[in-house]
Amino acid sequence: MPDIVEQGIVLAISLIFLFSYLIIMAILFHINNPDNDSVLKGFYFYVISMTTVGFGDITLIDHTYLALIRVLFVFCIGLVMVSLVFNAIRELAAAYQRRLVEVSQRIAMKTLAVAKQHRLKSSNNHQLTNGEERLTMNDDD
Repeated sequence: MPDIVEQGIVLAISLIFLFSYLIIMAILFHINNPDNDSVLKGFYFYVISMTTVGFGDITLIDHTYLALIRVLFVFCIGLVMVSLVFNAIRELAAAYQRRLVEVSQRIAMKTLAVAKQHRLKSSNNHQLTNGEERLTMNDDD
């Protein structure tokens, strides 16, 4: 169980970093592009850019070296953060799968133990009935 909790914390921290990074970059996009009328469009631009879809409906206006560096920064850091989130999701799923295997093994062991006890009881009952039949047969002779 601690493995699942740890992986959940890693996922939550990764998501917090990713969304805070996106919000900061969206605010910077809104400030540097006067034609952009909302921060939400900046958020949309960076999500589309980080996932490498790039529809082209929203573009950067300034063509300076600073803008190029910012876009490269978004791609590099953003793709790393998206990869961290996906890796955290994968690790969390693996932790749940390990936990599920542990629980199913425990259930299987308990089921086998109960089945073994049932077989021992039925074999003891069968021996007793055979023994009683012998006793009754000896009494009749």
